[in-house]
Amino acid sequence: MDLAARGAPEGSTIVARSQTSGGGRLGRTWISPVGGLYMSFVLRPKNLPRPELITLISAVSVVRGVKNATGLEPTIRWPNDVMIDRKKLAGVIAQAQSYGKELAQIVVGIGVNCNTSLSQLEALNGEATSIAEELGRNQDIPDLRDSILDSFSNLYEEWKGGADMAKTWGAHLGTVGKQITLKLKTAETPFSCLATGAGDDGTLVVTRRNETTVIYAEELEWLRETS
Repeated sequence: MDLAARGAPEGSTIVARSQTSGGGRLGRTWISPVGGLYMSFVLRPKNLPRPELITLISAVSVVRGVKNATGLEPTIRWPNDVMIDRKKLAGVIAQAQSYGKELAQIVVGIGVNCNTSLSQLEALNGEATSIAEELGRNQDIPDLRDSILDSFSNLYEEWKGGADMAKTWGAHLGTVGKQITLKLKTAETPFSCLATGAGDDGTLVVTRRNETTVIYAEELEWLRETS
């Protein structure tokens, strides 16, 4: 964020072997031991349609990048988790900075459990996995990094060229059609519902007691897929 504020050009990327204070949504800690892929890159979008989709498109780049590098086929748990069989493989976060009404820059952060063991991820209570755990072998981290960045670069160019990004990320969203439990920031208790669709603006459409509700990512505290 400091580099971006000082004018680092679009595409500037920082990669860490580990992190002592990795961050996720709502100020949560992202556990970052040696063996994972942790990177952030700077975007300076100009006239980009629906910039609010940046987190979702970044998640698509992780899904595609992982598949191209490893053959694994993860999906997206709305809004920003990359999953394999209900276990979290990766997370994406995007932080925007504006000057007045003008969007100046977005820093996208990506964390992937690559060669991390389940014992290193034990604080996540069995809800996480890694590429090494899924493949039964270690994965070359620079190769995975390049695959994800190449995937993002291709998607970003398509986006700037006017491609329908809502359709793109919706095709990788594993949450739709599942029973879920979610907790909103404004509610004291979680509730269960059926995820029935995705909006063009990156929202999730849910049905509960025959009533349809649109959920915005900024309203969400947490979400779990239960079936």
